Amino acid sequence: MKHEFLTHSSRDEAADFAARMAVGVLSAAIEESGKACFMVSGGSTPAPVLDRLAHTDMAWSRVTVGLVDERWVSSDHPGSNERLVRSHLLTGKAGAAGFVPMKTAAQTAVAAVADRNLAYGPHSDPIDLILLGMGSDGHTASWFPKAGGLTGAMHAKNGEIVAAIDATGCPVAGDLTERLTLTGPAIIDSDAAILLIFGDEKREVLNASLKSEPDDRPIRFAVDGLGPRLTIIWAP
Repeated sequence: MKHEFLTHSSRDEAADFAARMAVGVLSAAIEESGKACFMVSGGSTPAPVLDRLAHTDMAWSRVTVGLVDERWVSSDHPGSNERLVRSHLLTGKAGAAGFVPMKTAAQTAVAAVADRNLAYGPHSDPIDLILLGMGSDGHTASWFPKAGGLTGAMHAKNGEIVAAIDATGCPVAGDLTERLTLTGPAIIDSDAAILLIFGDEKREVLNASLKSEPDDRPIRFAVDGLGPRLTIIWAP
């Protein structure tokens, strides 16, 4: 079965819908099991959704928030996804949620993999909701085309939740090339996922990606694997 594709007339409308959907999915998970896990992406696109969720009434104390991926920088660095989540989501009412960082005191991302697998494992069996983004090269998470570690990350063994990525030479990654990311199994086994994209260019990238090989446009790996558990939300 195929994913759902929803078009909205404005980005505000799309963010409103994504926030309402997130609350519905997380609340249902809490109702069923007493807790929920929410993995979020960085970047400017999800920020409006996180802002809305931050002030939404929900049983946030029963929610654990984690990251889809992270750059190997300190949590106060402008490129830190942890910084974005703390400043946009973990404020107001959502400040009661728990948070599991990806960046640790380890010297390298590779050195932190085993520890972060232990930290993320209990919250990924499966993930209740994951908020994904997509880059102009067709990447999602830190699955950059041609990146070092890409194949191992996307095709990780069961139980491998987090993997290291070396995005050296990947233009969209910029200068911050050392990353940790959720693996293919962690993402595609999620109970529900939202892919939020804005603009005609991103829609064209998505359409091209769905006709490409997953190694060339890794977003396809996530879209195909999630199937009907994925809702794509787009606005001009």
